[in-house]
Amino acid sequence: MWNFSKGGFTAMSDRAVEVEFESGGERCAGWLHLPAGEGPHPVVVMLHSTAGVRQLRCYAERGRAFAEAGLAMLQFDCRGFGASAGAPRQLFDVRRQAQDLAAAIAFARGRPGLDPERLALWGGSAGCALVLDAARRDAAVRAVVCLTPFVPGRATQRTAGTPILGLGWAAFADRARMAIGREPRGVPVGGEPGETAILVREDAAARERALLPPEARIDPSGQSAELEGGATWENRVVLRPRLRTPHPLRLAPWVPVPLLAVVGEGDLLCPPGPAAELAERAPKGELASFPSGHFDLYDGLSIPTEADFLTRNCR
Repeated sequence: MWNFSKGGFTAMSDRAVEVEFESGGERCAGWLHLPAGEGPHPVVVMLHSTAGVRQLRCYAERGRAFAEAGLAMLQFDCRGFGASAGAPRQLFDVRRQAQDLAAAIAFARGRPGLDPERLALWGGSAGCALVLDAARRDAAVRAVVCLTPFVPGRATQRTAGTPILGLGWAAFADRARMAIGREPRGVPVGGEPGETAILVREDAAARERALLPPEARIDPSGQSAELEGGATWENRVVLRPRLRTPHPLRLAPWVPVPLLAVVGEGDLLCPPGPAAELAERAPKGELASFPSGHFDLYDGLSIPTEADFLTRNCR
């Protein structure tokens, strides 16, 4: 069912269709990966991390792998990213992304061929808090997967080395630019130590670019790329001064469904300790730990474990 090659995971087959739905009066573009055979199929709704877009290998390959395992998967670009509408571009707005996730869930439940009673959620890193919050509010969700959950706090800050003050100043400066009608500058997602970027460890800048599909046309700067269908990937995100993201550890005790936290034992960006506590606090939490860093899990190391968990809980 699964095929591993040097540099990551490659799924064996694919049956995906372009879809779109409305969120906040704007268009969200997505892919619906479908299993073979007649439905209705169980479905996984995926929320990318921070500035993720659906063409990145770590997301698209999971769609194909989950379809091989008999699960449909809806992956979509949040507003302001990829092929979806919305401005300013690259704005990481937690409230807006929560609305997009809710719209995606409603779309999946109303889609012919999908089983609205067998719906699970998948979130990556910063997206984990929002899928946990959605599962807390929605009693019909069957299961949740959190890949390298980002858990804010001192333990995470000690290993990640995120330049909190620099990011805060950049966010306030961009808010001032937007207030007078100017384009925000944003900050890099992946950067080098000492740079004002969200991720500054584990060779993040290069590892982020390595997630691009082979056909991506990467700009000489390495900071953007043209993707299929006219979409664009940017190693950049515009932050709000106050993200107001729900804290995963406060949400976990209120998530009543099976929850899988997937962690890398050598992950410096989203360290395993806080993620393990997330699994412990959830009433039906499970922990899957791998001898890896952060990006190895995005490269596909944990896909079989995720697929097995989802199929077990979406029967």
